[in-house]
Amino acid sequence: MEGIRIIKHKNLNKGDFVRPICILGMPGIADIGKFALDSLIGQLDAQNLIDIIFDDYPAGAIVDESLLSAPKAEILYWKDPNELRDIVLITADAQSLTPKGIYKISNFLTKIIHQYGIKLIVALGAYPVNSRNINSELPKIYLSSTNQELLNHYLEEINCQKIQKGVIIGANGLIPTLAKARFDIDGLVFLAETDNIAMINEDITDLKASITLLEMLKKSFTLPIKKKYTLANIEDITKNLQIKRDQLEKDLDSLQIIDAEDKRKSLYI
Repeated sequence: MEGIRIIKHKNLNKGDFVRPICILGMPGIADIGKFALDSLIGQLDAQNLIDIIFDDYPAGAIVDESLLSAPKAEILYWKDPNELRDIVLITADAQSLTPKGIYKISNFLTKIIHQYGIKLIVALGAYPVNSRNINSELPKIYLSSTNQELLNHYLEEINCQKIQKGVIIGANGLIPTLAKARFDIDGLVFLAETDNIAMINEDITDLKASITLLEMLKKSFTLPIKKKYTLANIEDITKNLQIKRDQLEKDLDSLQIIDAEDKRKSLYI
């Protein structure tokens, strides 16, 4: 497909997977779904399958330990040693910059999901609500699905809420929807509640919401997830992340020459 480049790390096909499901976590509000997915990748020691470079991702290079890389989507996999179900995991460094780009990459990923014989997509994301309505101990999880029977099953099995009305913006909602329309692949979208201020403040990180999604995945899909993070120590982790972010902004301010008429700061290099 024009504008998309594939880098394959393993040559696997449909026959190499046992009853696979796909778990999806793209960047979004407070990066709740992405952090949950990234944590799951680390917990499962998932292996790289495919990298996808797309010309509608942000125009810049990512620097990590002085190494440069292009923004990309990643497809990884985990082989279940008990042969219950294998898992294909999908995330990305960024969402596409345009609605057309989001449709294009979502369609492309949907086709790959179909090619690997996946019958269920589980997408993770955020559900912004007024902070006064958030349970300080355990955020609620909201659920929607492309299949009514599947929706009813998980509403009974998991302590979560229906999403009555609204729009799930970006690939987290679009991929399951397109997969159902094109290939009759069922989809579930789990959204953990977070403060709605996260919609306008990109610096907010809600680790408690991400951990709540991980706990839900562990129970619902019998995944070998260890308690690397707990709700008890999330506050300290969040504070440490904020301290590091504030220090980075100070360091950048000391290095940049800022025009008197333009006081805007940026963390992009």
